[in-house]
Amino acid sequence: MKKSLLALAVLGAFAGAASAQSSVTVYGIVDLGITSLDNGNAAGRVTGVTSGNQSASRIGFKGTEDLGGGLNALFQLEATIAADTGAAFATGTGNNGGFNRLATVGLQSNAFGTVNLGRQTSVIKDAYDAIDPFGDGGTISPISTVFFNGTLGGDQGRISNSVKYTSNSFGGFKANAAYAFGETAGDTGANSSYGLGLAYVNGPLNVQFGYHNADTSTFANPSVQQSENKLTFLGATYNFGVVKLHGAYADTKLENTVANTETKYRNYLVGVSVPVGAAGNVFASYSVNDNRSANDADAKKAAIMYTYDLSKRTNLYTGYSHTSNDTNSRIGLAAIGSNAAGVTGESGSAFAVGVRHKF
Repeated sequence: MKKSLLALAVLGAFAGAASAQSSVTVYGIVDLGITSLDNGNAAGRVTGVTSGNQSASRIGFKGTEDLGGGLNALFQLEATIAADTGAAFATGTGNNGGFNRLATVGLQSNAFGTVNLGRQTSVIKDAYDAIDPFGDGGTISPISTVFFNGTLGGDQGRISNSVKYTSNSFGGFKANAAYAFGETAGDTGANSSYGLGLAYVNGPLNVQFGYHNADTSTFANPSVQQSENKLTFLGATYNFGVVKLHGAYADTKLENTVANTETKYRNYLVGVSVPVGAAGNVFASYSVNDNRSANDADAKKAAIMYTYDLSKRTNLYTGYSHTSNDTNSRIGLAAIGSNAAGVTGESGSAFAVGVRHKF
């Protein structure tokens, strides 16, 4: 009897240890504000309650399981929410409005790094999110609305059907690589993409490099390559304590393989992040989309945002951005409600005040 009780106690101890080695976290952001948008549309300015001015509203689930020997299993599911209506928010191509931001499972090794499968951020998005003063998005002034002629704006910085490797940090250096399968019958390269990245983070210095190559085809004829997009990004930040400086450069080549034409863009960004008192922060940036293949087709965007922390999870914010488009440019002209996005050659501005809560 005593031996049976001892065996049960040992089994119970192992079961408790196993359960302690696994964890699942529910997290998210709810960001709502009052936004006034003038996008040059003839219908005029629109004012309303909008979701995601500072950061996209979202809900996510992530977990890890310790497999022993320095190996862990990982998963993450994350979906955008239109918090102003409570609806799921589907953006970009290749998703159906479910877990459109992230849907991955993978393995992480203390010795070799991390491999994830599924829908995840591209390598180049990882690079520019780390440099952008406005972080991973929002609607006031994410870097992706101007850089690459807006090719990676909205949800386009994510890749489906992908395999992604991220190394551990070695002396501040970290590398990553990703490949997204096009899953086209008869042509493994059609609609595929790949990316390469390298980062160096040491104390106040953060340097990020990213390259993204995407093969695109039409749904009507997916086996015929229509274009090849080649995007290169290099950026850095340096934190002086009283101010953090941000700078970035990008080069874009959009090759139409059917018409045998190529459109080139260059992008530049300068920005600052400034702590104000114990709870405030100011973010500002000025970015340029320089069209190297067409006249009167450039765009420039200036933005500023102030945030005030009410707690570690909740902050207030107010922000303003202005986009100037040349005659043949159409960048950063979003839509609110029934007001469609602006037309080519029009400039636009957006003002927002709101509250963001992270849980």
